[in-house]
Amino acid sequence: MENQTVLEILVVVIATLCGSTVLSTLGFGIGMVATPILLLIFDPQTAIVTLSPAGTVLSALIAWRNRDHILMRETLPIALLGMAGAFTGVYVLSTSDDQLLKIAIVTLIIPLTILSFFNPTNLKDRIPFPKLVGPFIGYLVGLMLGSMAIGGPLLVIFLIVRGWKSYAIRGSMSFFLLCVMVCALIGFVPAGLYGEGRVALSAVAFVPMIAGFWVGSRLANRMNENLFRKCSVTVIVLSSLTVIIRELPWP
Repeated sequence: MENQTVLEILVVVIATLCGSTVLSTLGFGIGMVATPILLLIFDPQTAIVTLSPAGTVLSALIAWRNRDHILMRETLPIALLGMAGAFTGVYVLSTSDDQLLKIAIVTLIIPLTILSFFNPTNLKDRIPFPKLVGPFIGYLVGLMLGSMAIGGPLLVIFLIVRGWKSYAIRGSMSFFLLCVMVCALIGFVPAGLYGEGRVALSAVAFVPMIAGFWVGSRLANRMNENLFRKCSVTVIVLSSLTVIIRELPWP
């Protein structure tokens, strides 16, 4: 831990606390909130490897809390393809240029954030071949989670269009995220992404993760969801724009 600066530890604590609170409240969004904050001072590999262990444990806690609402029969095929996508995503993470990946992450985060506000109830049951489309979206989201730690809103939109209730989405998304992130953690090993510094930062993330789970559990049924989303979006957009401004090759 002596190699970790106070600034690095502080950023990990803030990012994980904010992200885990959002995940515990909404059932998705830890990467969309925490990743752009981490990217302010870390490279993409360090940011994602640091966040993933705590995010995996948090997903397990939320899945257990909502275990009675997991639609296992419908979710399992989506999760299986998501797990395959996670291994592909880890390969992308381990082989991509840091600067390009960083810009790609924050560039995708902004439209995904806007997408999370979209209420597609008028499109209910209009997706053709949902039993094929669902696993395909699962694979795509798994790939994005493995390489960028983002992508959840794509699957949430699909589940809303399918007519799933909010409690079923929260429980099933947590199960999906758990399956995908376990595969990502496994994939990090042969990809050589674990290092002493990253493992130490991952350990730091567990304390704010527990705090975020506690806060989010209480906000889930008390706070106005629209207000909470607006606060989250403010953090996401500001941190993402900051990363873009820093990383673009200005003349």
